[in-house]
Formats: sequence, C-alpha cells, structure tokens
Amino acid sequence: MVEASETGRRIFWRHRWLLLVLIILPAIGVVALREGQPVTYAATSVVQGQGTTPDTTTQVSAIQSRVAAVATDPAMVQQALRQAKISRNASQVAKHDISVAPAGSSAIMGITVTDKSPQVAQALSATLATGVVDQLNQLGVKGNPELLSLAKTHSQLVTKRDQLQKALAGVSAADASTSVPVQTLLSQLSAVEQELANNESEQQQVLATLTTETGASVVSVPTAAAAASRHAVVYGALAGLLGLIVGLLFATLREVLRPTVAQPGAGARELGAVLFGTAEERGGQIVALGRDLPERLNLAAHRAGVSTVVLTGPGSPGRLSSLAARLRGEMPSTEPADGLSLGADRGDGTSQNGDARRPAFVSSDHRTVGLATADWPVGVTAAQSPEPQRTVVTLNDIRLGAPPPDAALVVVLPKYAPHGALDQAADLGVTADWPILGVIGIRRRSWLATFIDRGAARTRGAEVQETVFRGGSPNDFHQGAQ
Repeated sequence: MVEASETGRRIFWRHRWLLLVLIILPAIGVVALREGQPVTYAATSVVQGQGTTPDTTTQVSAIQSRVAAVATDPAMVQQALRQAKISRNASQVAKHDISVAPAGSSAIMGITVTDKSPQVAQALSATLATGVVDQLNQLGVKGNPELLSLAKTHSQLVTKRDQLQKALAGVSAADASTSVPVQTLLSQLSAVEQELANNESEQQQVLATLTTETGASVVSVPTAAAAASRHAVVYGALAGLLGLIVGLLFATLREVLRPTVAQPGAGARELGAVLFGTAEERGGQIVALGRDLPERLNLAAHRAGVSTVVLTGPGSPGRLSSLAARLRGEMPSTEPADGLSLGADRGDGTSQNGDARRPAFVSSDHRTVGLATADWPVGVTAAQSPEPQRTVVTLNDIRLGAPPPDAALVVVLPKYAPHGALDQAADLGVTADWPILGVIGIRRRSWLATFIDRGAARTRGAEVQETVFRGGSPNDFHQGAQ
C-alpha cells in the first residue's frame, strides 16, 4: 500500500500540472476546431433491409453490413446523384457523408446523408434509399449460381423436348401403337417433360428462399434536413483522454529513467533512519524550522555520541549552508551526559538555551547542577565533564582527507529528490564510517504563508514607527510585546 501511494505521488502528483496542461489544451483546441467548422445538415431515410425479422444480433449486423455496402458503393452513389441532379464527388460522398445505423434489433436501417446544403442532403437521401432497396432485392437473384444452373438445365430440356416433338410430328396414331421406336420416343418425351416440371419447381423454391432473405423496401424518406452536431464535446473529451495517456507515458518514462523519492519520509524509511522534521525554504534560503527539529537532532546526536553533524543531500550548496547556520543558531550547545537539555550557566541565572523559568546553578566542582524549578529534581549529578559543543556543518565545509572526529551524517531531502542521492549518502556513510542519524525534509514556503509574514512584518513596522512617533523607542515596543 505504501509503495502504491509513493508511486501515485511520483507519477500523478509530481506531474499534475503537466497532466492538466496535456488534458486541457488539446481538449480546448479540438473543441475550438470543431466549433469552427461549417454547419452540415443530415437527412435520414428509413429502409427495411429484408422481409423477415432477424433472430439474433449477428443477423442484424449482417443486414447492416449489406445495406452499408450497397449504400456506400461509389457507383450506386453516382447513380443517385445523377437521378437527383446533384453535382458532387461520388467517391468523397460515399466515403465521408453516408452512414447506416440499425433501429434496434430489427431489419429496419437508417441511411443518413450529410451535406452543407439541406436540400442536397434531403434529395440525395431519398434517391439513395430507393436505389439501395432495388439493389438489395436484386442481390441473390441476379447472377445466383444455383438459378443459373437450373436455367441452363431448363434450356437443355426444352431443346430436347422440341426435338422429340418434331420427331413424333409425322407419326400416325396406328404407328404409335405398334411401332417400338415410336414408343421409345414417347417415353423419352414423357421423361423430359417430367424433368422440366421438376426444374421449374426447384426454381420456384430458390426464388422463394431468396425473396424471403431480401424483401427490402423503403419505409420513409426525409421531409426535411436537420443541422448535424459537430460532436465538439465528444472529440474534446477524446483529445483530453489522449493527452492524459501521453502525459502518463511521459511521467512513467521519466520516473523509470530517473527515479525519485516522493517524500522525505520515504527516503528515511529506505535509509533505515528517522525523519527529524521539515524546514521551510524560500528563495534558496531556510526561513523556518519545524517544531522541535533542533531538539530532536540534538537528542539523536547526543544518543550517538556525535559532536559534528554533517549535512548532505541534493540541491544547491547555499540551501545546505543556510540550514546549517539555522541549526547552529537554534540547537542547544551543550548537554549533560544523561541527556537533560540543561545548558550551561550564562552568569545571569538562566541556562544557555535562554529558558528564564529554569535558572541553572553549577557548583564550584562543575559536577552538581541544581535547578530551582518544581518539575526537575534538585541536585542532579552530571558527568565528570560536560559534553563538547556540537556543531553543524555541510559536506562542502570539511575535507574528507581530514574528517572531523565523532561525526555523523544527516541527509537533507526535498520532495521528489533523486533516488541517487540516497545511494550517495549511504556510500558516503560506509566510506567515512559515519552513521546516518536521520533525514531532514525541505519544503517550499507557500505563497499564502509568505503573504501573511509580509503583512505581519508591515504591521509590526507600523507599530514601531507609531511608538517612536509618540516619544518611545523600538525597545519599548518589543518589551510591551513580550
């Protein structure tokens, strides 16, 4: 489930603007193109493709194919154009302007003709319907091989019958009853006439079958032509879908060639480390740190016995330097060995971390620390000596030939960081024998937060100016704010 979520972020969310552009722009372009085309008119004639009702959808498809084949025949279209006295290119009309659609599961078909002129569409649809019906009724009868064979046999039988009748024409009745040759001719004539009767019966059966399979007729012709839809919405949707497919293919190919890490947390899981938090970036500089980020980093460094935290990761060196400076300014500088963030006495009764509610008292032997607060025990015994001051540097600030002692790596990852940055950090940790403490995420400060900050800064500046104008000082304003 986690892998699917990461894949969705890397492919869909990372490339969301590209996908939106590839969806919207083609759709708008196709819709504008379709709407810019001239208006066409459609006229539909209704015909019956055959005399019997089809039993299955396969028969309906067969009838539609037969009607469409006849209606889009250039010769048939040319004949219809000639009868309607219309000047058009028969091949182009047959290819682009004629369509056939079934009316449900019956043999009723609609022949639609589109043209820029409503009169032409109406006239051509009517004449074409009549021609198609005539041609359908001739299909299977004209040039049928079975009928041709029966007709040839019929012609031969008629010729043979005529010859026999001619041979018997001069024979008298007395000879017919006594002559053996005459009796043979009569028997042959009777057989030929029986064969002729059988031949004619077979022809009638074949014609009856073919008539049942055809029986086409014109149901209605158009009385007017209506404006045809440009289908702008349909074509626009198809263009947007095509753009989405192209965008997904591009995003997938990009992720395959240069894999990324969708979130800093995913990089931390892959490195087997923890995510300390996130820092906000604006203009290549770190402007804010996440809540408890310095304390978490300091605690992890204390647990690992690290005195130098080395920041590494993809991106500009200036961003890493800005983050290091920010962490150095907000991390506690020293800690007792038991991990309590007490800080050292600054001489003013407060700890070095500036917590005025927890004044620190260090004895002369620097071993016993007393806290004058109710939530910490008094007389906590620290280590023999305080820990050395920790520092945060970037990888560019040190030389690998002379690495700092007790160092550890912290990987800084923005969203969609290259996956190779994790491999480089892991290799560096193995090479320098530095542990990877964890990961710090980088995110861009939103425009809304920036706008609010600027508005707050202008408000504070106006209040300071008002305080000075009334005779006070800027310090009076800050003390009042505290």
